[in-house]
Amino acid sequence: MMTWPFTLPETLKLKGPLGWGLASLACFIVFLFLTFPYGPLQNRLLTEVNRASGWEVRAADWSVGLPMAIEWRDVVLAGPTIGVIPVEAVRTTIGVFQAFLGKLVIDYAVQLPGVAQAGSGRATGSLTAASWSLLGPVAVKGHLQQMDLATVLKPYVSRGTVQGDFMHRWDSAQGAYAALKGEGTVKVEIKDLVVERIATGAASIPSLTFGLIQAALACHDGACDVTELKGDGVDGSFTAQGRMMLRQPLQQSLLDLTVTVIPGAGFAQKAASLSLPPFQPGTPLTFKLVGPIITARVAL
Repeated sequence: MMTWPFTLPETLKLKGPLGWGLASLACFIVFLFLTFPYGPLQNRLLTEVNRASGWEVRAADWSVGLPMAIEWRDVVLAGPTIGVIPVEAVRTTIGVFQAFLGKLVIDYAVQLPGVAQAGSGRATGSLTAASWSLLGPVAVKGHLQQMDLATVLKPYVSRGTVQGDFMHRWDSAQGAYAALKGEGTVKVEIKDLVVERIATGAASIPSLTFGLIQAALACHDGACDVTELKGDGVDGSFTAQGRMMLRQPLQQSLLDLTVTVIPGAGFAQKAASLSLPPFQPGTPLTFKLVGPIITARVAL
């Protein structure tokens, strides 16, 4: 015989409140997904990228993803020095719980077009800000995974892939030159690089081929120390050290580098065809590279 009121098993007593809690959380996430101001946020993100980089960033379309994500498709980066760089897709995911505390945490992924191998041609990382207005400290970090330099640096580079890591931190992201401030590091490795012939006024830089280039920079308030820069290939090898002072636009940044080159047989032949001074293969040559990047001067 059953008695009233019913005696519920202990497992049901525990699952009831848990079920209601999970249901409430699911309803809240759905409500947040439907009411979150994605439109103003995606406009703000594109505006900040334009301001910090000096490039023009355009997206053909954008959409909202789950749980809290914005995805841009058919993105184009354009600038006076970089030309036009196509990007297949950019996806940003917003940290929900950090947003409740007034902080901005965004995980991003950038995919270049025409990549056959899974996981290649991608840049991933995160951006963290103390507030949505970007008034306080801001930090960004990322990883480059087999990015095709021919896509990014065309027509100067016809082949090459880059892999590496970078991070940067600003006490404040406000101000016209805020992007050049703060401190951070960059470390990259470039493989199978072919640099095309580049005209520099009346002279020209011959086409160069390198099997491997390694570079590392440490920057603080617009001054970057070149802690490592070396490369080798069929045209020879080189090492460099010194400093670079960042300017806007970036092609006006000032170089102060000491470069040591050991020409290979291939480079000696190219130098002769371009009416350059004769280079003895295997003999080191040290010179200074100074001035703006776009019009750097060589001093022996």
